[in-house]
Amino acid sequence: AIVRAFDVRPEVAEQVESMGAQFVTVDMEQEVSADGYAKEMTAEQEAATAAMYDEEARNADIVITTALIPGRPAPVLVRADTVAAMGNGSVIVDMAAANGGNCELTVTDEKVVTDNLVTILGYTDLAGRLAAQTSQLYGTNIVNLFKLLTPEKDGDLTLDMDDVVQRGITVVHDGALMWP
Repeated sequence: AIVRAFDVRPEVAEQVESMGAQFVTVDMEQEVSADGYAKEMTAEQEAATAAMYDEEARNADIVITTALIPGRPAPVLVRADTVAAMGNGSVIVDMAAANGGNCELTVTDEKVVTDNLVTILGYTDLAGRLAAQTSQLYGTNIVNLFKLLTPEKDGDLTLDMDDVVQRGITVVHDGALMWP
């Protein structure tokens, strides 16, 4: 699959690209608040971002939205006219459905199928609906972590503090506090 992702925080680009996805950009400056969230956008920034969402969604088979602003309803990112222009069989998974949804047509806790056969999932219990898949993915992550920690495949732990994953999960090493 060709995966494209966007976040108003430009530092997220490295994380997106490290997973093999393409980071979508909007030509604008975005400030990040002290708590790590993006600051409220200007009208010009909102218009540029809305145009990008419209173009990306129209060309996508699957759109997953996750945008939330603490203490406020979820921002609407995918408008009804964008959904109407999406291809038959496209799917929108609105992870912000519990807070009103990022898609204008999202109905909380329901599946909506539009006239042009776009499916919009507004479920707020996706983790419970996918228990087998999440368990399998978690197990795969644990196996890969142990492969990383035991590169000689002999069961002996070999820590590499230059490895970002190993360093990031190490709380104490040789009696020294390493976290965070």
